[in-house]
Amino acid sequence: MKRALAFLLFTAVFPVASLFAADPASTNNVSLPNGFKYEVLVEGDIPEPVDLDFAPDGRLWFTSRRGFIWAYDFKSKSKKEIAHIQVPFEQIKGKENNERGLHGLEFDPNFSKNGYVYLHYATLTGDLFTNRVSRFTFKNDQLVAGSEKIYLQIPSTRGYHQGGVIEYNKKDGKLYISTGDNNVSNETKKFFDDPNNPPQNLGDLRGKVLRLNLDGTIPKDNPFVNTPGARPEIFTYGHRNPYSMNIDPKTGNVYVGEVGFDGNEAIEEINFIKPGGNYGWPRCSGNNQGTFGGDCPIKDAISPWIMYVHQQGGASITSGPFYRDNGVKNSFPKEWRDGMFYADYSRKWIRFAKVNPADNSVITNVPFGRGFGGPLSMKQGPDGALYFNEYGGWFTGSPKDRLSRIVYTGEGVVK
Repeated sequence: MKRALAFLLFTAVFPVASLFAADPASTNNVSLPNGFKYEVLVEGDIPEPVDLDFAPDGRLWFTSRRGFIWAYDFKSKSKKEIAHIQVPFEQIKGKENNERGLHGLEFDPNFSKNGYVYLHYATLTGDLFTNRVSRFTFKNDQLVAGSEKIYLQIPSTRGYHQGGVIEYNKKDGKLYISTGDNNVSNETKKFFDDPNNPPQNLGDLRGKVLRLNLDGTIPKDNPFVNTPGARPEIFTYGHRNPYSMNIDPKTGNVYVGEVGFDGNEAIEEINFIKPGGNYGWPRCSGNNQGTFGGDCPIKDAISPWIMYVHQQGGASITSGPFYRDNGVKNSFPKEWRDGMFYADYSRKWIRFAKVNPADNSVITNVPFGRGFGGPLSMKQGPDGALYFNEYGGWFTGSPKDRLSRIVYTGEGVVK
């Protein structure tokens, strides 16, 4: 009954026609509400773009899973390679999928003075894969040799589900880091009730959201600092593949997009992160349901903030910015503020969830745009535009890999 109810609630706010739309990637078939314009800033020659962030000087830095870091300059309308980190991104012939590489990038709040940039990327030493969180120093658009300070080394025993986000929360001054469970979808029945599987194991950094001080030390108020056998870096647990993360600049609320497992009954989630919270995976998913039927056996599992059932076709959710009016001329109109933009890479759409500030509940959840080429890593720009990477391939570079934005013009109709 819970599963049926969850789907009924979902279909009430997600019209089926827009949910299952999967237009091919093309600038010609992008559709948006009246007054909005879609613009491609860079197309091609940016293989596998995955994350992006604005530098204090106004340029937009963005990363490639293959280890590249580029900066887009709005005055010259061109990109520049800032660095190339050596990462094991190649698919391994005859073996399982390899999702490793360079993923998350974040600037230190004092970057203009200290040049610090935080990266979440994969390494390979001998036959040992790890995901590493490090601080690097950049000077004059160059990575300073020997400047790496390693904060975390996280095992990557399988090629799947690396997580990889790193975000700074200006409200508490901490770094938030997401890690995947390294599990394989078609093996879920083998491990879903294993208490030692990474997401439910507090002695394992995988399947978690972690929290650190800017210098890499552990905050004293982390929820498991004094828990025997638990890693003190852990902030929340029970995550599958929290591949995206966004923090509301006004409240400091943290949200992660959780990519669901395979199958028609699988569920995509965006979770509102609460200190010490257990989000249920792999034993539970969705609205406190058992992964393979029945009620969730974890009594204190936290239900998703937003969710939808696959029902048909692929899906891959991306949490996006909590859009706030930043006082600029082209800020989005009132109906598109004070809520979250989020996307689905597989289904090529972007939606908007309006939020009640009193209790952080979703008031309305409506389509915003469709026909994109695999939107990832969305950010609100200082100019009020919505910026995002479009990942055009499938663990390959594509001529349709793009850096794009949506701007509000207040004029005309874009279809």
